[in-house]
Amino acid sequence: MTVKIIACEVMKEELRGIEAKQDIEFEFISMGLHLQPKKLNSELQRLLDQSLGYERIILAFGLCGGAARDLQASDSPLIIPRVHDCIPILLGSRKRYERLSKEERGTFYLSCGWMITEKNILSEHQRIIDKFGEKKAVRILSQMYDSYQRVLFIHTGCQGEVESLKESNKIAELLDLRHETIQGESTYINKLVNGPWCQDEFIHLAPYETVQEEQFGIGAR
Repeated sequence: MTVKIIACEVMKEELRGIEAKQDIEFEFISMGLHLQPKKLNSELQRLLDQSLGYERIILAFGLCGGAARDLQASDSPLIIPRVHDCIPILLGSRKRYERLSKEERGTFYLSCGWMITEKNILSEHQRIIDKFGEKKAVRILSQMYDSYQRVLFIHTGCQGEVESLKESNKIAELLDLRHETIQGESTYINKLVNGPWCQDEFIHLAPYETVQEEQFGIGAR
């Protein structure tokens, strides 16, 4: 039987880059829906409801601002990573993400996939300039991102990474933040595709069971 993976387009290249050990069917969702968690929740439930007869369904999403809360599995077992979003997945583990976050709490993470939407900070900046002028635009953005100290770009080896890195640097300059890079790891992504789906890293739902927010763990909130 086939395994279906429903994933955010942020991880599209990384997921497709893993050599699968079984038949996999992918379905990717626009990153833009993250801006509206209720709509994302509805879209995820719609996709689950129409995904019938699979060996298992893997939802390559985290809690994502509550978007995964109360999702109900279809007639197939459902597996979800115990993470708050895809950053720990790109970094290779929750432990690595938690360590990095403790080292520098004000970290704004970016990757090639995240640049699909996050580079819109640059276009948003231009929109604010057009409306309020350069000085006020700088002040508005500074207030919006004043809790951050650095931009940390995660290298995952995807195509177009050079250009994404340039855009990431521009965002750091615009927000007056340090820019740093870190090498991503494919460990978690490989487990998403091929397993093992151990209980401490993945939520397991039986057919028609509903996911609870508490299942994502404290570190995932």
